Amino acid sequence: MLHYSYSKFKQISSAFEPFTIGLPNFFDNETRNWFLNTTHYRQYSQQCLHRNCETNGFFHNDSKEHLNIHLALVENGVYYNDACGYNYDETALRRIFTSKNHVSVVYDQAIIYTVPDGWSFQHFLDGIGPKLTHSRHYLDQYPNAKVLLLKGIQFDRSVKEIWNLLGVNESHRIIHYNRPMKVGAHLLINPCRTPGIHPRLWQNARAMYWSLVNLPKSKPNLLIYVQRTANNAKNHGRLILNDNSVIELLRRYAIKHSLTYVQYDHSKQDDHIGKQIELFSNARLIFGIHGGALSNINFAPSGTTIIEIMPYKSNKSSLPIVCSMFDPNQFRPCVGYSYYIQSQLLNQSYWILPNTVDEQDNVNVDMNRLEQLFNSVFKSYCTKTSK
Repeated sequence: MLHYSYSKFKQISSAFEPFTIGLPNFFDNETRNWFLNTTHYRQYSQQCLHRNCETNGFFHNDSKEHLNIHLALVENGVYYNDACGYNYDETALRRIFTSKNHVSVVYDQAIIYTVPDGWSFQHFLDGIGPKLTHSRHYLDQYPNAKVLLLKGIQFDRSVKEIWNLLGVNESHRIIHYNRPMKVGAHLLINPCRTPGIHPRLWQNARAMYWSLVNLPKSKPNLLIYVQRTANNAKNHGRLILNDNSVIELLRRYAIKHSLTYVQYDHSKQDDHIGKQIELFSNARLIFGIHGGALSNINFAPSGTTIIEIMPYKSNKSSLPIVCSMFDPNQFRPCVGYSYYIQSQLLNQSYWILPNTVDEQDNVNVDMNRLEQLFNSVFKSYCTKTSK
């Protein structure tokens, strides 16, 4: 770990090792061919060692995006609507004020976590959580430090509860940042220049969430269906129209393999986030269609099986439906692959079932293929346990 110190600026830096992200598990050639034709595969297949992606996975070794962590401590620092990510501008990082008239407000200490939509459960976990893994101790070291979050359309209860577990009370410490403000702090702590993805960040974040609650020691035995409905979905579409048939299959496999079936609808959960963390920490298999509630895989152990229904439009089969507005000939980051990537970072076993949507962007799951997928999953369980 390297420490760089100047008159008003100190930077603590470290580096992670390169890593690979394996391809999803494929239960048939139709699924394999679909994935190999996606824009994601075509964009990253050049990064596979020896050009053998199915064996070696996608290799990630970009120093800024994947490996290097920097945390800056700035005396009389200024935050002014800067993008909180690994591309944080170097000049902005060192910005200071010499008079209180130069800023909107001045705090003794402040810590920056202004990632886009960090007020939401999904983007707290994929944006703020990884940054907390190497900056959380400053929350304890400076118990009165303000925490800067981008102001959003709401503040998810689950996110507020996680902050409370971290010792950060909304009324006393959280500042919901409005973009025109210039925020000054006698000590500005900036953990923004954190890699976008790395297994150590995600697994350390999971360990942090687990540490916040008193988890009982038990062997994971839950089959959890993360259910998307018209009542709990924030965006239209991606509903499973033959939901009853899917539930019947899930219950049957749970009984057959001595698992406890749980149907999870986040809109009906009134429990504290601690109960939610405990629930998913006991998952052996998590099933659902692509949607924000699948972010709960961040609480599930390594080795948990993740099965994601991936909806796509038949006329844009190389893109998940959430990215169907993109030109398939242009390679752009697509959130449709987020849970695939996160599951790999968390050392989980990811399976995918691509499925076309109807005109309302909803899905009739192919039950024959779903049964084939589950047979493949449990066959892999038996193979592993017999070794």
